[in-house]
Amino acid sequence: MATKKVIADRDEIMKFLTSVMRNSELSEKDRLGAAFKLGRYLGLEAGDSDSGEIPRVIIYDGTAKDKLP
Repeated sequence: MATKKVIADRDEIMKFLTSVMRNSELSEKDRLGAAFKLGRYLGLEAGDSDSGEIPRVIIYDGTAKDKLP
């Protein structure tokens, strides 16, 4: 007897969202929602995606040497 997975893995979630996005029988709102979630997962919404640059992350822990410019 095959055991059923309780939690979906990344591939299953991506396949589901892709199928929702491509399903012309669903509402445009649902399809756009799936497209935005896929885009967020793929990092396509973080500003200018054409630049090819990785966004900088600044960690500030409150010490004097970490003053922000």
